[in-house]
Amino acid sequence: MPASMIHHARLLRTNGFLEAVCWVVAIVLLALMNPMETHLFSLCPWSWVTDARCPGCGLGHSIAFLFRGEWRASWEAHILGLPALLILGRRIFSLLWLCRTQIRNQLTNNHHAKRF
Repeated sequence: MPASMIHHARLLRTNGFLEAVCWVVAIVLLALMNPMETHLFSLCPWSWVTDARCPGCGLGHSIAFLFRGEWRASWEAHILGLPALLILGRRIFSLLWLCRTQIRNQLTNNHHAKRF
């Protein structure tokens, strides 16, 4: 593998590209989730320890309802579902924009360095 490709791979890892991919995968999984089904497993450590609801309980269901266009059910599952989805969308966009900018700058710097 050429050194420039290794550098680009390192650059992608360090500037949040992996984080953006993880968020996209998580949102896609929420979009594919059926919020009406009961789920046997929860990723919430609070629910592992207690039987009480944590402040984030229902957020995933709320986002899943949003992808189905069920606004009222989304609101009833968690009132912060839409703001959370918008914040995550903004985060993904900013991470990918940063990645694009850094790669462009790196390519431009490499191009200028080869000319001189």
